[in-house]
Amino acid sequence: MNVEMIKQVLLYASAVAIAMVVYLLAGQLSFEKSAGKRVREMVGEGANSLFDRSGERLTKRMTSGFFSSWKTSLFWANISGEYKTWTVGGMLARGLAAAIAVVLLIFLFGLPIFTWLMVPFAVFMPYLLVNGKANETKKLVKRLLPETATVIAAEMDAGSTAGQAVSRAGELPGPLGAVINNAVSRARQSERAMFSRGASKGILMEELSKHDLPELSRFAMQLDRVAAKGVDAPRIMVEIARGLAREYRSQIQQTASNMENELLIPMTLFFFLPFIVSILTPVMVSLANAM
Repeated sequence: MNVEMIKQVLLYASAVAIAMVVYLLAGQLSFEKSAGKRVREMVGEGANSLFDRSGERLTKRMTSGFFSSWKTSLFWANISGEYKTWTVGGMLARGLAAAIAVVLLIFLFGLPIFTWLMVPFAVFMPYLLVNGKANETKKLVKRLLPETATVIAAEMDAGSTAGQAVSRAGELPGPLGAVINNAVSRARQSERAMFSRGASKGILMEELSKHDLPELSRFAMQLDRVAAKGVDAPRIMVEIARGLAREYRSQIQQTASNMENELLIPMTLFFFLPFIVSILTPVMVSLANAM
């Protein structure tokens, strides 16, 4: 490999690094006074950056349900305490800004054609970051279900009603406690029944079923069933807690047995693919220069 080719490879690597730096710096832009920004953070108000304000206006004009998955992922990321000032529109605006930066770098430095593959990746990069944190939070919620069910069973066995036991579960630390607490708070504010009665859906079922997590929806159904059992409710809740614990242990064992297959894709992406790229990049650059 001659000196000129080495310079070109370094130039491309620098362009990618600059694009990442521009994206990270752009996410911190906020055109407002520092005092106003501190007040917004104190009251917990989001959409305080240029990206969030402009992105929200853009998404409001779109009637498609394409961003429903973005909204769900952002909810779970917020529950874990991450990206709390971001909005769905802000995610889109950040992705578009990163894509524009990549396009500008391609034109400025005359990068090869295959570098255009970075443009769609840049658009979805904010969503990928948020979705990664959302998946971690969902796994944690699944792990906390048996513990939370045990707490509810203990509260009911001590003489508390189903509603009081669920309220106590909402005080537990962690994402599941925060989700349950949101449902309890909404039930108190709306003065509607927390549990379902016949065809009337309760607030708990309504809240826990809208977050795209089947295990959480099934847990809400089980709580509705327990609330309608009267004196047998504590015993049934104990059985539910034990069933959730067995189900979680079974999932852990199945995940451990499939670990080799799950590691195949990460090993391919992080070891084999970079190795191939490091070999083909000089060849592609030489062909591009020859053309």
